[in-house]
Amino acid sequence: MKYFVTGLLIGLAVLFSQCLHSGRSCDPRGGGYAGSKACKRCHEEISDDYSHSHHFQTSSIATAEELKGLIGPLAREAADLADRVYFADSSYVRVEEVPGSFLQSCYRGTRSSRSERFDIAFGSGEKAQTYAYWKDSQLLELPLTWYASQRIWANSPGFSIRRAHYERVITSRCFECHASYIGKETVQSGPLSLTEKLDRNSIVFGIDCERCHGPAAQHVRYQAENPGVKTARYIVPIKSLTRQRQLDICAACHSGNDLSPQRSIFSFVPGDTLSHFYFPEFAADIRDPDVHGKQVQLLESSLCFRRSTMTCMTCHNPHETENDKLAGFVSKCMDCHQRSAHAATIFGENEQKKRHFNLSGANCLDCHMPLQMSKTIYFNSGSGEKNIPYFIRTHKIAVYK
Repeated sequence: MKYFVTGLLIGLAVLFSQCLHSGRSCDPRGGGYAGSKACKRCHEEISDDYSHSHHFQTSSIATAEELKGLIGPLAREAADLADRVYFADSSYVRVEEVPGSFLQSCYRGTRSSRSERFDIAFGSGEKAQTYAYWKDSQLLELPLTWYASQRIWANSPGFSIRRAHYERVITSRCFECHASYIGKETVQSGPLSLTEKLDRNSIVFGIDCERCHGPAAQHVRYQAENPGVKTARYIVPIKSLTRQRQLDICAACHSGNDLSPQRSIFSFVPGDTLSHFYFPEFAADIRDPDVHGKQVQLLESSLCFRRSTMTCMTCHNPHETENDKLAGFVSKCMDCHQRSAHAATIFGENEQKKRHFNLSGANCLDCHMPLQMSKTIYFNSGSGEKNIPYFIRTHKIAVYK
């Protein structure tokens, strides 16, 4: 047995070495993919900017260093309640540090009944971050979520406030919008039931370059062999696609997860028609989409969208983090609305592009894309507050009361 294991390790080392030196991809998605590190060779500045974006950070290994950045400051502000959330059955879950990691532990009084470690983080942490732990080849959600805007720990979305839950399975479908790939195997777990076994070693965390630009191995190989060719080959230029196909790239994750997929969204590449990936929902109510996850539907219902050629990228640069970018978004509004009498009143006759806010702090977004309460997400805090609303900026550009 010892010789078998040794031989296996040597074989894997040789295989990995061959991948590195031959230029062949070892990406778990297959030989057509090059991996984000290959993109950085020619697109270093874009790659560096993107590595700090919310898209790229929307899933990750939950490291102790990053968790300390969340837990430490809050614990100093309110040491008695910062790291625990109470439930209706008189139990509470607290966040505890152990060497090299953190745990979410459930207590009744001073006695711990269950502890599970932070293994994976979902969400960039800009609005919230939810966590999961591995149990064999299944991933399960932890009961507490970090809500950044309120700076509190609270029960995870959809979880009951009656007791702490540790058994909610996270499927590969969740990874389709929070990662670039995960391998899976579907196995029969009962006479009429199927279970997914996830390959934790195959995860490509975050939304990487090729998730939006498509498989790039052939492109990387060609450009490396032909450095004098400045026109990109064997890659789909996003701007060359029709408006709807451009929207479909964003809609793969920003049109909700309530539709039934016919095939994995991991197989979607730029230029595909997204509707071909879902079963039709004839009875679906699309008149009042939720602000959480339905950004494309909300944008498409806007008069600004219907009377222009705008797409998501008219306002968003997906390569950059958008923290503290409010002035930039207002500037995008002014690109089309400089001649508006309303804009002139707010921004000043000759300063539409120079001064985006008046003395009272008025801006386009707070009036025409206000924060709205999600109908699907709410949470409860450890201090006893129940059904606290979760506000997200709507993408329906309109005149609101």
